[in-house]
Amino acid sequence: MKLLTAVVTLLTLGAAEPLAGIRYRAVTLDPSQRRMFRVADLEKVTAASGRCVEEGMDVDEPETFWLEASCSGVRTTFAWKRDGSRVHVMACAEDTRRTPALVKLRQKLQGELKAFKAMTACVRSNKVELWGWALTPKEKDQVQALEAKYGLDQVANHVELLGEDER
Repeated sequence: MKLLTAVVTLLTLGAAEPLAGIRYRAVTLDPSQRRMFRVADLEKVTAASGRCVEEGMDVDEPETFWLEASCSGVRTTFAWKRDGSRVHVMACAEDTRRTPALVKLRQKLQGELKAFKAMTACVRSNKVELWGWALTPKEKDQVQALEAKYGLDQVANHVELLGEDER
């Protein structure tokens, strides 16, 4: 019985995405989806803006918080560490009514953004929206090139370039 409990605990702890060494993370949430994140020395989570995405501390897993989508929206959440630093997590919750063509385009764009953990693509307002943070001007240029490649009628770019003091 102890072995089974240990295995279940390990599997549960694996459900949270570790954010070690990451200051900026952007994710896409399906409607009603919940994602969990682990941050070392996590003290609290707060939201900066947005609607339709809720966050909270997980009571069963230490140093873990969750984000959950209730409707289509974008929200930035801060995971505060005990030393006063924070991890920024932007969640884009997709529309419940998404066309297969837009989902396919989002998956293609998400593949092109895979190397950039601080950016995500999601379907909202009948477009694929790009959200998150570019860490360098070169990254910002790459995202703008994606927007131009697929067309302004299909893609909306909301990625912000971080200042040097924010990186």
